[in-house]
Parts: sequence; structure tokens; C-alpha cells
Amino acid sequence: METPKYLQVLWNYKWVLMFGALVAAVAAFFAGFAIVDGQVVSRAQQTWSAATTMLVTSPADRLYQAEVPGVPIQQGTSEPQVIDLASTALVYAYILSGDMIQDAVEAEIGPLDDETESITALRRTTQPTGDERFPGRLSLPVLEAVGTAETADRAEEISRAAAAAFTTYVVTQQDEQQLAPELRVQLEPIGASPAVEGDSSNPAIPVVVTFVGVFLAFVVLVFIIAGLRSRSAKRKAARAEKAAAAAEEPADETDAAPAMPAESADDIAPEVEVGELVGAGPPSRRSGRAAREDETA
Repeated sequence: METPKYLQVLWNYKWVLMFGALVAAVAAFFAGFAIVDGQVVSRAQQTWSAATTMLVTSPADRLYQAEVPGVPIQQGTSEPQVIDLASTALVYAYILSGDMIQDAVEAEIGPLDDETESITALRRTTQPTGDERFPGRLSLPVLEAVGTAETADRAEEISRAAAAAFTTYVVTQQDEQQLAPELRVQLEPIGASPAVEGDSSNPAIPVVVTFVGVFLAFVVLVFIIAGLRSRSAKRKAARAEKAAAAAEEPADETDAAPAMPAESADDIAPEVEVGELVGAGPPSRRSGRAAREDETA
């Protein structure tokens, strides 16, 4: 079976492809890794997350109370309404993730990188060891301020600063509304977890993509060079064929058959007997006989 044409082209330019593979390998290495202080460091983006947990409570909270004693009700006064702090914690999570808290955090620890750093918050719905990526069914007045960054220390710094900024914001709002101390919501810190490494990008993806892309570029270059050389060879062959055809063509009639010198009249005119008319035809049978009298008369 005959080898396909494209395989023949690739084999003829195998040295170019080998050089392309070497260039692609170098480019892929630097696409996936970097040399920092003499060490090879992966370019894969790593993220760290740290959380500061706060309990949303109040001075009249009955969390540690086993029984609620009865109270006298005065005539004309309604019974106090207890606000669901679990629902309040959900609203607080949105406020904590907003621009106001981020501005306060940036004023404290510096600007946040829009691509790698962020402030988020959530209300806990699971056990302490649970993961809020898979929410539970509980409604807890527990709020977490989460900081995300490329390093563990930076993530913890963002988380702590966000929790402090939100606590200050809540107190400021209560002061502006002139709420009595016994009616205020309190944010009580109950834990600051260390940063944990989150999901990072796959370092093999940029390496593979870069290698394949650069190598394919050399393959395309090989076919382009082969096409240009093929066209050039065809043009040269056409010119050579045209020149050979021009050399084999006969010359013009005037050149091929030169005029011959005119011959003498003796050579051209036929030999005739004396007294015989040229062009009169052969002599008749009567010639040579004696003329009759009637003919002579």
C-alpha cells in the first residue's frame, strides 16, 4: 500500500518537526512552571480560605436557660416579640459580603486583588465539622466571615478584618438608631479557624495545551514550506519544458528551403528536333510521306 502524501511530507521534514517538539516542550514548561529564587514553582493558581465564626445573640438570649419563667402581663401591654436571629444571620451574611464591609477591610489591610482575593459570608446549616458546600437542614444563628486569598496568612487576615469590620458596622447602626442595650443584637466571636487550601487549577492543563499548540504550529509551517517548494518546482519544470519545446520546433520555410540558383535555359528546356514545334505534339503518320497533289495545290 502506498504511503499517504502527507506522511511523506512530514517524514521529509522530520528535522523541522523535531526542532518544533523541542521548542514546544520548552514553551510548555514555562507555561506551567516558573523559576522563583532558583526554585521551580507551579503556575497553577492556589487558593486558601479562612473563616471567623460569630454567634448572633442578644442580652435576653435564652441559649443557656433551661426554662422560661412566667412574667406578669400588664393590662394594655402586649407580650414582647422575639426576633428569629437565625433568619437575621442570613441577612447579615449578605451585608457582610457587600461593598461597605469590603471598603472598611481595604482601609484596614490594603486593597484586595479582584482575581484572587474576596470576602464572603454564610450562615451555618450543618454540624461544626460539616461543609456548607453541602448545606444541611438546620437554621442556626451562626455567621461565618470567610476570607479567600492565594496564601494562608492573607486569607486569615482578610477573614479576621471582615469580622471586626462587620461588628463595628452593626454597633454603629445600633448607635444611630439609639437602641437600648437590652434590645441590641450582639455578635459574639466563637472561633477563628486556620486557613485551609481550596481547590486549585490543574497544572497539567496549560502544559498540555501549550505543547500541542506550538507543535501544531510547526506542522502547519512544514506543510506551508512543502507547498511553496512544490509550486516553485512546478514553475521551473514548466519553464524547462517550454524551452525544450521551443528548441525542437522547425524553422520557417524561408529559412528551411533557401532559394536555389536559376539554371540555364538549356538545362530547363527539353531537347527537340530541328524543325519541330515545341508543344505541337508528336509527329503524325503523314509526316515523311510525299505530299499529294491535292494537298500541294
